[in-house]
Order: sequence, then structure tokens, then C-alpha cells
Amino acid sequence: MQAWHFGGINYPVGGVGGIALSLADGLVEKGSEIRYKANVTNVVLENGKAVGVRLSNGKEFFAKTVISNATRWDTFGKLLKEKELPEEEKNFQKNYVKAPSFLSIHMGVKASVLPAGTDCHHFVLEDNWNNLEKPYGSIFLSIPTVLDPSLAPEGHHILHIFTTAGIEAWEGISRKEYEEKKEMVANEIIRRLEKKLFPGLQDSIVLKEVGSPKTHRRFLARNDGTYGPMPRGKPKGLLAMPFNTTSIDGLYCVGDSCFPGQGVIAVAFSGIMCAHRVAADIGLEQKSPALDAGLLGLLRWLRTLA
Repeated sequence: MQAWHFGGINYPVGGVGGIALSLADGLVEKGSEIRYKANVTNVVLENGKAVGVRLSNGKEFFAKTVISNATRWDTFGKLLKEKELPEEEKNFQKNYVKAPSFLSIHMGVKASVLPAGTDCHHFVLEDNWNNLEKPYGSIFLSIPTVLDPSLAPEGHHILHIFTTAGIEAWEGISRKEYEEKKEMVANEIIRRLEKKLFPGLQDSIVLKEVGSPKTHRRFLARNDGTYGPMPRGKPKGLLAMPFNTTSIDGLYCVGDSCFPGQGVIAVAFSGIMCAHRVAADIGLEQKSPALDAGLLGLLRWLRTLA
């Protein structure tokens, strides 16, 4: 996990997995039940209102509200079929395209390969700014053990390397070709880091795992491995993005497909906004129906202009 912001960079001691575990523990303490490995295939509608979800094993669960953390393309198109798409969501899919996915490399390396005083975050763009958004054009590198050595065995560091990559280049090849391509692309990325930052990096590797856009799609259930939307044309500002409410009564969305967009901080803010919105709608917090209706109507109108 990366979070670049004014004022510094913060990592949770013990690794970012602790955030999810703490949230899960808090939900259980408040009386919630978490169903792991539960593959949701449909949002259940009744008279146009979202009333529950259906799992791949056929089980159904019903609730006052349904909140989707899937991408907008998965929520409206898979969990809700295309014929059920509201006009607002059709406009969104006309105005936004899926951002590319990533090729990710997670490595354990010998600490001796990193010079003293090595920073946590690095960005590598060797040629020119025209390559910034091209697949593999720019390389992002995070070394969390610089800030928290407890994450790796003594004498070692963890490197998380990632670069943008589209899923199209990884489709239609055999399993053998796929594995060979992952190795080839990863080795080229590592060679570039050796040249620019850490000579001898390849020989220092003790563990390496490579994930392609297909990996992101398979294990994170994200449409084409994407991490949110990008405007098709000239950006119209964050207010043109969808908020947590949707045109389907009882259905809310949260995450990087919603305002304020991608990134750890933005997604966390989206979650906080969604919690307050749902609490107000089910009567746990005060709200102004007239003000809500006017504001939501204005935002929907703005999105039709995006």
C-alpha cells in the first residue's frame, strides 16, 4: 500500500494487513458476521429495489441496504445485468474508461544490496514524459522494511515493484507462454532498477512473486484488473464522479469507482461517506429530505454533463 501526501508517509507497524484484520474484528465486535470466500453473483431486486444478494452456490441473503465495493463495471453489468442498467450508469460507462491494471513484483532481497539511507519510495522514468502512461513506461517501487524492519527476516528487505499494464497483452496465450512472459517482463523491470538504483539486485533476490493484470482480476475480482475509472475526454472534476448513492433504491457503491476516486486515502474517505449516507437513510442519523433530494438531483445533472 502506498500513500503519498503532504506531511510524510505513514506505514502501519506490522504491515498493512493489520488494517483489514482490525476492521474485521471491529465489525464482529459490533455484531456483524463476515462470510469469507462467498462469491456474490447477483444483486437481488424486488420491484426495482435492491433487497439482497445471491451467491454462486445459490444461497440468498436479504437486507435493508446493499453496498457494493466492486468496480462500477462489475456492479452494473455483472451483479446487475445490462438490461437493468439505470440511465445514470449508462452515462457513466460512456464518459469513463477503465484505468489500466498493473504488473506487480513482490520480492525478498538481501539487505546488503540497498545503500545506507535508501528511501522508502522510488519512481523511475528513464526516457521521457511521453512514456509516463505507457505499459511498463514508469516503475514505482516501495520498500516498507525501510520504515518497519519487522516485516522481513533480519538481513533482508521487501520490495514491492509495480508498473501499469493492460490486460489485453496477457490474454489468448497458453499457460506456459503466460508464465514465461511474466518472468521475462519481471526480469526486464529488475534489470532497469539495477541500472538506475541498485546494482546487483538480481543476484540478491531470495524470493520473487509476479502478478499480472490477470492475477489482479482473478484474486481481487476486479473487471480486467482495473483500479477505477479515467475520463474518456477532458476531465470535468471530481464532482462528475458517482457518489455512494445509485439510481437503484437500496443499493450503494463504495470504493475507487466513487468520489473522490482512486488511492488509499480517497477510498477510505469514500467508505466514511457511505457509512454516513446509509446511516442517514435508515434513520440512524438526522437528515434533511428536501436538501438531500436537491443535492442528489444536482449531482446527477452534473454527471450527465461529464
